[in-house]
Amino acid sequence: MKYLLVLIVLIIAYNVWRKQRIDSGSAAKPPHRAPPGTPRIPQEMVPCARCGLMMPKTEALEQGGKHYCSAEHQRQGPA
Repeated sequence: MKYLLVLIVLIIAYNVWRKQRIDSGSAAKPPHRAPPGTPRIPQEMVPCARCGLMMPKTEALEQGGKHYCSAEHQRQGPA
């Protein structure tokens, strides 16, 4: 009987602790992701004129019709 009482107290304590943990938001939350039906828009990829690294055109630095991955490569010019 004594062990049954200890077991019941432990179960109640665990449930109270778990509820507080969930309510406080410290439980691990899944990362935000787009809904499964949402299509992702493909981006045009361009190579760096200096090193050949492929990157999205929106992130590339453009100079004279050539694309570069960084300001340093843009300064150095094409390879």
